[in-house]
Amino acid sequence: MLAFLLSGCGGVKRISKQPVPPENVVRSYRLTAEADKMMEEGKDHLALLKYLEAADLNPYHEVIYNKVGIAYSKLAQYTQARRAVERSIGLNPKYPYAYNTQGIIRLAEQNPKAAVESFRRAISLAPNIASFHVNLGQAYMDRQKFEDAREAYLRALQLDKNAFARKDVVELSFPESEKTDPERHYQMARFFAEIGDKDACLRHLSKALSAGFADFKRLGADQVFDRFRNDVDFRNLLGSYPDALKKS
Repeated sequence: MLAFLLSGCGGVKRISKQPVPPENVVRSYRLTAEADKMMEEGKDHLALLKYLEAADLNPYHEVIYNKVGIAYSKLAQYTQARRAVERSIGLNPKYPYAYNTQGIIRLAEQNPKAAVESFRRAISLAPNIASFHVNLGQAYMDRQKFEDAREAYLRALQLDKNAFARKDVVELSFPESEKTDPERHYQMARFFAEIGDKDACLRHLSKALSAGFADFKRLGADQVFDRFRNDVDFRNLLGSYPDALKKS
C-alpha cells in the first residue's frame, strides 16, 4: 500500500483530498509526533517508517508527506524523497515547506538552478521564514552567484539573528566522492567576516584552505578580513599555511 501511494508522484498534479476516518487521522498525528522525536534523536530510518505508517493511515495530508520527503532526503534516497514531496505539493500547492524540501532535494541531486526556483517559490508563499532565505543562499552559492547568496543570507539574518543555527536549514548527504569547493568556503568565510562572526568565518576559511584555496594574494588584500588580521586564532590558522600568513 505504501509503495502504491508514492508511485503516482512522477509529476506535480493537483490531488483531490478524500475523507479520512477520524480514528485514522488521530493515530496518524500520534505516529507523526513519534517520528518527529526520532528525527531529533538522529534515528532517521526509524522515523521514516513511522512517517510512512502515518501516511498510509492519512494519505491526504501534505504535512505528513513533506516529512516523508525530509526523512528520505536525510537517508540520501532522493528519488523517493522527490516523489513524496511532489505528492505534498499536489495535495496543497500553497504549502511553502514542501517547496523548501523540494529545493533541498534538488540541491542534493546537484541541480542548484532548479533548487533556486523551489526556494524562491517557498519564499513567495512565506516570505518571513528565515531558513528559506538561508537555503536560497546555499543554492546561489552552488551556482557561484555569490552576491545573490550574500543578499539572501543578509535577509535571513534580518528575519532571525540566529538563522544559521536553526535545524531547518539545508542538511544534505552528498556522495562521498564529491569534492569540497574551496571558493564556496572562501565566500562563506567572507560573509561571516562581514557580519563579525569570527568562529564561522574561521571555520569556513579553514575548510577553504584545506580544500586547496591558494589565492593568498586575494586573501591578503581582502578588506573584509581586516577586523581579524591581528586576532590570535586568525593568525594561528594562517600560520599553518606560511604563504598565506606572509601575504596577510
